[in-house]
Amino acid sequence: MSVDNLSCMGSAKVTLFVDETNHQVIEKFPVSDVEYNFYQYAARDLAQADIFTPKLLLAEPSLRKLRLEYIPHQVDQDAVGRDEVLSILSRLHSHRPDPSWVYHNHTWSETALEKSLILLALPDRAAKQLRYFQQESDALFSGQCLISGDSNAGNWGKRDNGDLVLFDWERFSMGSPAIDLAPLIKGMGSKQKFIEFAERYNCISRQYNPGDLAKEIAIAKAWIVTEVVVLLNERQKSDFQFYLNWYRENLPAWLDNTVKML
Repeated sequence: MSVDNLSCMGSAKVTLFVDETNHQVIEKFPVSDVEYNFYQYAARDLAQADIFTPKLLLAEPSLRKLRLEYIPHQVDQDAVGRDEVLSILSRLHSHRPDPSWVYHNHTWSETALEKSLILLALPDRAAKQLRYFQQESDALFSGQCLISGDSNAGNWGKRDNGDLVLFDWERFSMGSPAIDLAPLIKGMGSKQKFIEFAERYNCISRQYNPGDLAKEIAIAKAWIVTEVVVLLNERQKSDFQFYLNWYRENLPAWLDNTVKML
């Protein structure tokens, strides 16, 4: 017995159903090479560092299909901004990368930027400011720490025993911690919020300069705009227009205030 596709932005179909043992499970296919290999290899390694991901129940390589543990309890936006999540991400970011793992290639290309600008139809000043952010984005992708690449609240859940679990690993990669920290901040955030978040994270990790990290969080927030708009449009997702309208209303003022951090 299955229910509707649960996928929001991903390309794979995600289905919740009751299996032959009468347990609820998640089935996801076709998954990317990144996510398939993550659950085969990296997930077990990360679990030893208390970085919890859904347990792999079954893998079918020919179909690129995964059957995964169902995580029953949702986590809201306020909860992902707390120190418990920052601690989990800090452990991930300090975990030694394995060169044999498969990683997503994160970039902010000029082509993607221009596609998003056409869709957003921003005023000239705002479009110019978004280009400034793209020109500073190498800092996001030159980092060498492990990142989930998609740490938004919708990808966190809780087991019945209280374990916080992070799922949806198709963007697993290496880069700046800012890529994982930016989605934890509600909306577009602000300079003050980025500084506060970077300082809180540094109290836990003590590996990064808070000033540099705050700037990278701001850049990541701007980059996510391009990622969301382009992906939703390419995959013909139903909430594309909602996000487009929200960005058109809120992005110009945010860019005007935040571009000073660059």
